[in-house]
Amino acid sequence: MVIRNRNQGELEQAVLNALWSAQEKAGSADVSLTSQQVLENLEGDETLAVTTVLTVLSRLADKGLVVKEPSGGRSLLFRASKTRSQHDAQLLLSIFEGSQNPLLAFSHFAQNLTSEQLAQLRQSLNRH
Repeated sequence: MVIRNRNQGELEQAVLNALWSAQEKAGSADVSLTSQQVLENLEGDETLAVTTVLTVLSRLADKGLVVKEPSGGRSLLFRASKTRSQHDAQLLLSIFEGSQNPLLAFSHFAQNLTSEQLAQLRQSLNRH
């Protein structure tokens, strides 16, 4: 038996990545997968049981990150509640909101962006 130490957050992130990748491949945020399909789409060579993936999906649903839908019989379908970019934006906003000086925090963040990323940020801000 192989025992692997893994941070619970890493497995949750891997499951979310599998759901987001399916959305991105289909070009739609409404893509739902079974727990078996999520398991098949997980990156890496690690062996996981479908029950482990199902547990992680249920925990993510409890956190509001995944939507759980009945699919006839006993099977369930799962989809990410937000796109990857919406999720990332929410994380960034929560970091800046928790800062005593959000402008300074954003300034430090922007210092680490490449010139291409800064150009994309400027372009995006000019559209809004």
